[in-house]
Amino acid sequence: MTTVAREDGLLSRTLANLAWLLAGKGVGAVLSLIYLGLAVRTLKSQGFGQFTLVFGTAQAIAAVVSFQTWQIVIRYGVNHIATRDTGALARLAGFCIGLDVGSAVAGCFIAWGGVALLGPLLGWPEGLSHAALAFCFVMLLSVRSTAVGLLRLHDRFGVGAMADAVTPVARFIGALAAVLWDRTVTGFLLAWAIADIITAIAYWVCVAKVMPGALPVAQLRQGWRAPVENPGIWRFAWLTNLNSIIGTGCNNMVVIVVGLATGAADAGHYRLAYQLSQALVRVSEMFSRAVLPELARAHASQALDSIRMLLRKSTGLALGATLALALALAAFGRPVLHLVAGHDYLAAFPLLVALGIAASLDLIGVSFEPALLATGHAGQALKVRLVRTFILFAALGLLMPRIGIKGAAWSMLISSAVGLALSGLAVWRAIAKKKPARPQ
Repeated sequence: MTTVAREDGLLSRTLANLAWLLAGKGVGAVLSLIYLGLAVRTLKSQGFGQFTLVFGTAQAIAAVVSFQTWQIVIRYGVNHIATRDTGALARLAGFCIGLDVGSAVAGCFIAWGGVALLGPLLGWPEGLSHAALAFCFVMLLSVRSTAVGLLRLHDRFGVGAMADAVTPVARFIGALAAVLWDRTVTGFLLAWAIADIITAIAYWVCVAKVMPGALPVAQLRQGWRAPVENPGIWRFAWLTNLNSIIGTGCNNMVVIVVGLATGAADAGHYRLAYQLSQALVRVSEMFSRAVLPELARAHASQALDSIRMLLRKSTGLALGATLALALALAAFGRPVLHLVAGHDYLAAFPLLVALGIAASLDLIGVSFEPALLATGHAGQALKVRLVRTFILFAALGLLMPRIGIKGAAWSMLISSAVGLALSGLAVWRAIAKKKPARPQ
């Protein structure tokens, strides 16, 4: 196979995988606007703010304990797929499932203390604190990251898209049920919790269909052998955990900071703008998830030229998508905000603009972090996130006392700009080397 044909194959598979992810998220994006609007209009400003703070707390705790095992499965599973070592792949899956369950249990203990501490500070009544704790437990214990990785490892992005679409569909149905029978914060939390449980079940059912008999219990129980068979796996696991903490975790902590500093209503405004801006972030996340398996395969075969090509072309595509999405935000952001939440939330439009620009910057660098992870430079990805996080919270400390909630949105924008510059520099240095780095 010629180099050009191989490179075209990498890009075409990446785009095909992205198409499946977009198909699943397309339905979800429409439904998410509807169920988000139902929550905002039903719970009103204060109630939606409380719902936002509970949800943000659960997501932050989940990010703190998460090992992003889907990345571990792909990073090390490609070698077992190439050598047709199904036993080693099963043991790798068992190791990752153990990480998922162990971190979920640890997260439950953190949630117990976190809710006890935050409840009084955020003004939660006792009933809401109990509901928040139960919601955290469900989110943490609905483990599916390993299942996500196994489907992507086998290029079953279409199956994964169908499983992923269960979340918005279940939330939409749950939101309707809450509006009809329990128009409270607890009612919507229950709907979101049930959706998480159903989604986790759907993912594991899909794995069973895609890999029938490939994950025997006897091999899964020997997951403790995976660190010996996959040198560097513990280091990689801890690095992905730290990436999760200072990435997703800190983004959700901003919502909590806003709630503590300015109240639940402002937290609701910030969360709504952030959620709408996620239309851009979801595209970047989907591209990241689609490109990581191809980068890992290219790295495993020592094809650095293919990695450079894929980075060049994917970044070019991301620049075009960024321009289109930014224009869409400018043209339709205010009407969509009014349609979803009503006139009272139009004050959140400046937040939406700032957060949308931040998301656009993240989209430009969509391939950078996957490239660092796939080529054995997870440590560099971690350093970039550490600097981004420091900049984020330093900006929060400087801007929020002066301009309030707008300061939170501008802090995210500044952090994204710094992250894009640093990650681009790190990738340029990584792929400029003649030989791949030792796996981390």
